[in-house]
Amino acid sequence: MTLNVQYLLDAVLGLAAIAWICYRQMTWRVVDPARMWRGPLIFAIVGVGIIVTGSKTITFTTLDIALLAVELAIALGAGAAMGAIAHFRLLSRERAAAYEANRRPSRTGGALAPVEYESRTSWVGVALWFVMIAVRVGLEFYGQHMGAAAGASTGIILLVLAANRVARTAVLAWRLEQHRQQVATLAR
Repeated sequence: MTLNVQYLLDAVLGLAAIAWICYRQMTWRVVDPARMWRGPLIFAIVGVGIIVTGSKTITFTTLDIALLAVELAIALGAGAAMGAIAHFRLLSRERAAAYEANRRPSRTGGALAPVEYESRTSWVGVALWFVMIAVRVGLEFYGQHMGAAAGASTGIILLVLAANRVARTAVLAWRLEQHRQQVATLAR
């Protein structure tokens, strides 16, 4: 196997993405439900676009589809776990004001819900990412060994990432809403 520039670039981009994700798991991030859905949506659209345009060169076998289903299930489970283990804390007034000052208005013209919390998943979230990556790499090797070719597609990787982020965002948004309802009930 020869190392070419494309493999090297893929490796560097992959390591940079892992470092970025680990950093984001460890730092407090503003919980903005309106914004949290954008990333998964973009990943899914780009992933499907790459799969559709690349499908001329890659044929999906039953094994490819089965491996994709397993990967998506694991990504959804890991994302839901990340949402479930996330820690919340109230934003300081200064940080909330700074965030609101730089926030883009709603495209539909509606009012955006105020941001009140920030969250992080800490080392447990990082560990979940590494488990998900290890499973993905293992499935990729298994798929290659068994003759599946589509698993290495960038589109598949983006689709799996989108599934993970959708599950995380859904659980985070649900937990945040439950917390707000509890606070409102206690305030009565």
